[in-house]
Amino acid sequence: MLDHWGYKFLGIGTALGYMELDLQNHRKATGGSTVGHGTSTIDPDHPVAKFVKAKCDEILKLSFDCELGTIPRNIRRVHVKLLQANPRLPQPIPLYTNDLLEDVTLIKNDFLYLLSKRLFYYLPSETAEFYGKPDLFGENITKKFPKARDDLERAGNCLALGEPTACVLHLMRAMEAIIERLARKLRVTINPRDTWGAILVNMDTAIKALPHAKAREQRKKDLWSECRANLFHVKNAWRDPSMHPRRNYDEKQARQILATVRVFVEQLATL
Repeated sequence: MLDHWGYKFLGIGTALGYMELDLQNHRKATGGSTVGHGTSTIDPDHPVAKFVKAKCDEILKLSFDCELGTIPRNIRRVHVKLLQANPRLPQPIPLYTNDLLEDVTLIKNDFLYLLSKRLFYYLPSETAEFYGKPDLFGENITKKFPKARDDLERAGNCLALGEPTACVLHLMRAMEAIIERLARKLRVTINPRDTWGAILVNMDTAIKALPHAKAREQRKKDLWSECRANLFHVKNAWRDPSMHPRRNYDEKQARQILATVRVFVEQLATL
């Protein structure tokens, strides 16, 4: 939702601004600047009226799921006034520029007030690249370790949104899912209460039992041993400290950990 709200609110604000400007220009051109209804009216088939109607439709589409309070209802009221002024109706209601302009201005002011109560995120270009990436480490990693996908995506989101400690926590959760997948590949039994350390110990036993009579088998065993050693280093360097409630990471550290974890995961995907 974050990456869509900016466009929606910009579109709504821009539409209201253009509606107000066009109505002001029409009132000026038709000499209707006096108080009350004034002397300026708008034919529903006039380009300004058609423009206002089109912008009302646009705002209603953009306002879906944006929690804009009474704004959509008031936009529909403007829409109804335009329809009621249709000269083909038995008793059309005159459409006065001042009335329509007042409605649009009130809606615009309500929208500006609403904006003042909302918070928006701005993502610098150097971190925006990490946001909203379900395949943060590439499609191959996602296919290889599907249970780690959500945490990897959230790790990228947290880094982009300025939450480096949360980024590291999600990376460690992703690594935990990857370790469980690899342990099962080695046919290591995982109990519900097994810690990361216990799983690695059991993996170590299983790796030592791998066949190594042939050169190909020895290379495979060496690769497993190397990956297991890397996982142990990740556990000691980041996983255990990150589980400590007082340990925090800054953006630079989180970036380094993310880059290192990616290298490890790409290696693990070759097993």
